[in-house]
Amino acid sequence: MQIRSSVENPLTLPHDRSFSRGLRWFLVPPLTALAVILLAAAIVVVNYESQHRGLIYTGVQIWGVDLSQMSQADAQEALGRLLSNSTDRTITLLDPQSEQQWDYSPAELGISYDLQRTVTGAYEVGRVGGPLTALTDRFMAWYFGHEMAPVIVFDEGKMAQALQDVAVSTNRPARDARLTQTGGSFEYTPGQVGRQLDVADLKERLLQPVMNFRNARVELLLHESRPNVLDDPEVAARVQAILGSPMEFYFQDPLEDLDLDRVQISSQQLSEWLRVQLVEEGGSAQYDVFIDENAVRHWLTEIEARVFRQPENARYYFDDNTRELVLVEPHINGRALDIDATLETFMAQVGTPNRSVPFVVDDIVPTVNSSATAAQLGITELITQSTTWFYGSTPERKHNIARAAAQFFGIVVAPGEEFSFNHYLGDVTEDAGFTTGLIIIGGRTVEGIGGGVCQVSTTLYQTAFWAGFPITERLEHGYRVHYYDDGQGPGMDATVFSPLVDLKFVNNTDHYLLIENYYDEVFQSLTFKFYSTSTGRTVEKDGPVFENETPPRPDVWEYNEELEPGEIIKVDWAVEGARVTVNRRVFDGNGNLMYGNEAFVSNYVPWSNIYQYGPGVDPENVEPEDIPE
Repeated sequence: MQIRSSVENPLTLPHDRSFSRGLRWFLVPPLTALAVILLAAAIVVVNYESQHRGLIYTGVQIWGVDLSQMSQADAQEALGRLLSNSTDRTITLLDPQSEQQWDYSPAELGISYDLQRTVTGAYEVGRVGGPLTALTDRFMAWYFGHEMAPVIVFDEGKMAQALQDVAVSTNRPARDARLTQTGGSFEYTPGQVGRQLDVADLKERLLQPVMNFRNARVELLLHESRPNVLDDPEVAARVQAILGSPMEFYFQDPLEDLDLDRVQISSQQLSEWLRVQLVEEGGSAQYDVFIDENAVRHWLTEIEARVFRQPENARYYFDDNTRELVLVEPHINGRALDIDATLETFMAQVGTPNRSVPFVVDDIVPTVNSSATAAQLGITELITQSTTWFYGSTPERKHNIARAAAQFFGIVVAPGEEFSFNHYLGDVTEDAGFTTGLIIIGGRTVEGIGGGVCQVSTTLYQTAFWAGFPITERLEHGYRVHYYDDGQGPGMDATVFSPLVDLKFVNNTDHYLLIENYYDEVFQSLTFKFYSTSTGRTVEKDGPVFENETPPRPDVWEYNEELEPGEIIKVDWAVEGARVTVNRRVFDGNGNLMYGNEAFVSNYVPWSNIYQYGPGVDPENVEPEDIPE
């Protein structure tokens, strides 16, 4: 097989060589044509290069200026005229809301043009990059044209300053409506919508007109922000309505014994009562303007204290025959300011043109009134009485006893009420009908007003004692007084000295208590009677028990120039000093002990006989029979 192959191969060689020679002769013409074309192209390129040596390639334009085959110097000159004209363009920034505008030249916005770099860029078209890239750029410029933009230089700081100046005029913070108090006045400031210039958007929109070197109007983009409280004109109107003029309170009817007719509330006072509160609800807020009711109520409370008058009970005596009350003095209505009603009227009118507000005054009719009956009050019978005597008293002392006793005739004490002796006694003065007599102050017998009043308090004390009423305040005399030793004995007296020393007891029953008293000048006695409904209570007394007894002090003689010559009077009696205790037990109607072993303790100092003598008397030569008793 190898021999056969070597025989067959020589038979095919002549055919292959003939084909190769034919192919070479066939390729010669096209290759020659290609070479000619390439040569021609090279000649054209070289010629094109030689024509643009040091010149800008054909087709390069900037802003419509054809820079073809211009030197860089010529191009700078041509573009320089254009760019210098372009810097005179005006760019107007417009606030669309206020229509305020700002005019800037490109230079004022920090925009300038680099002519050298612009021309250099034009010259480098077709000259940068690889050979094929440069050749392509030259062809494209020649065939299609090559439009270039100038090189623009931004001064960021200058533009930022220009835009900041615009922002100062356009930007404003969101501000809530405000109601502020200055001194005694309120000032309302409406709310303000906030605005913020979008500087980034403005920069972006400035580029197009700047790049085109043309006049332009650019609207500013402003972002709004709304305050929580924008505006509430009703608030200002309400404040004005409340504070615009003073208000006046008046009494519809003149009030007896009250030196008060009209009270004006100034705008200053009204402003002190005005309150402002910001109320937020549902994502919004508004001011609530209102008058502080508590402040007005406090002020009305002060007026009420001036207006208020306690009612005065009627006074009666009990007719033992008819068992009915007989009117002695009619009742006097009290009065009180109705604060709630007055406040309601004020609140309804304070924001209106009606600036006059009536005080609402209510009458207080006492239960113990002129029409009350014995059955209504539970005054049906005598429950206790007590009597003291005042033998040997001076006419002045008797007068004062009668005068003081009259203050307590016909008094009615309500259930649960604490009775005060000084409350009903009133002022012990000559103007009140009392007279000057002998009283003892600080261990001295001197002239004074009201000697004898303690006869009344002592008698009343003994009556309350035997009625079984709780005694809440009682003070004994400094020494034993002989007027009070008669009858109930020592330890059953009660002194008073308004307003420091008082006699008090409580009507602790369910019925009203009527107090009557009777001054008997013939028997020189004073009797107090208590009328009510008997509860069946009984009272037991133990004592008096004497302790720490001391002898009387020596007699005292005092000169009195107002006495007649040779006259001697005895103004006080000697008595021993002692601690005297009286105990009381009170039982209810069923015999049960209500309270017992109440110890009423009296500490008496020893006292002297006190004599006063007139001119011509020598106390050392006075005989015992000459000393009056």
